[in-house]
Amino acid sequence: MGGMPTTSTDRELPARTLVAQCLAIASAAAAVIHFAVTGSHFQEYWVFGVFMLAAGWLQLTWAILVIVRASRAVLCAGAVISANIIAIYICTRTVGDMVGPSPTEIEPVGFGDLLCTVLEALVLIGCFWLVWTRQHRTVRRSQVLATTTVAGSVTAVLLSVALVAGGPEMVMASGSAGHQPARATHMRMPAAGKAPVRLATGTPGGAISMPDPHMQMAPGMAMASSAACAARPTAAQQRAAVALVDASWRGARRFQSLTAAKTAGYRPITPSGLPVVHYLNVSYYLDSALRGHVLDPAKPQSLVYANTPKGAVLVAAMYITSPGGATPQPGGCLTQWHVHTNLCLSRGFGVVGVVTAAHPSCPPGSRNRVTPPMMHIWFVPIPGGPTAIDASDAQIVRAAERVRAHGNGPA
Repeated sequence: MGGMPTTSTDRELPARTLVAQCLAIASAAAAVIHFAVTGSHFQEYWVFGVFMLAAGWLQLTWAILVIVRASRAVLCAGAVISANIIAIYICTRTVGDMVGPSPTEIEPVGFGDLLCTVLEALVLIGCFWLVWTRQHRTVRRSQVLATTTVAGSVTAVLLSVALVAGGPEMVMASGSAGHQPARATHMRMPAAGKAPVRLATGTPGGAISMPDPHMQMAPGMAMASSAACAARPTAAQQRAAVALVDASWRGARRFQSLTAAKTAGYRPITPSGLPVVHYLNVSYYLDSALRGHVLDPAKPQSLVYANTPKGAVLVAAMYITSPGGATPQPGGCLTQWHVHTNLCLSRGFGVVGVVTAAHPSCPPGSRNRVTPPMMHIWFVPIPGGPTAIDASDAQIVRAAERVRAHGNGPA
């Protein structure tokens, strides 16, 4: 049986070809991870962004070259690229960034960056093996196809998880992490039109209005888009904004019961007992990121509760997109997204501090990151209405005290 001839459709290929193709898959996947985080790293410091972009292009180019011709020079180049990136990764996780706004800050380890490093280590080991091995084994073409298919599929699954694993590291206003809120600043946004916009909704939040150019935003908040949104919403956009608010209320009103929210999987990501507490449903977040449907009123990624003398009150649903994900604005300038730039995020999904002039560094084990874009839909009558960009904790609590409580304990 072992002497059966190999058919022309299943001829044998060098085992080196199989190894090279698997290394190309690993290098390409590492490149995708680097490309995915380039934008957020540019926001932190331009050198970080340039490094991520350069690393991604080097890894992608090498993946193509090693498939075309796995020469000794190409393999040595792959080993050098991977070794240097791994060395920099180890340095940032043990010593610090060395450069940038926080050169001594030690980076936390996350699933995505750890997967990227494992892939780079596989490339490094594989290149050394191909350079130094003297074996000339062969494998059947069908085995090459089967192995690369399995390797590619497994890598694709892990890569999909990595691309959304860091997404839920977010939460809201600066007072929410246990620090006293700093003096609020005004959001610089031009008025969207001379005629006022006031759209009735079926929620306790009241009527929708255009974002106020004097709307107060806490330090460390910014609009997700650098271009000011000043266009008056069309009739279709106005209808879409009302529909989104009403649908969000229908989908979230069952979570007026804090017990129901916890049963559905919502967990606090800011310290409990604060005036305003944010809850996150990791399952809903990952599901929306994978489906690309961020505005799902039935499964809002986050809920916001205010602690009042009569118990916790549901004050908002909050939609959160994945890093680099879509930020749909069905209501035009009535439905805008914002980010936070001053939060200290833990390795999990929590906010453990806020970067301020008095506290310029994050606590150990956390890092100051720019959050993914997010959008509130308010269910209590805060200034600006249901689609207001944000409000202070005091405004939120006062608004929550004006609606009916539902027998909750503190959030």
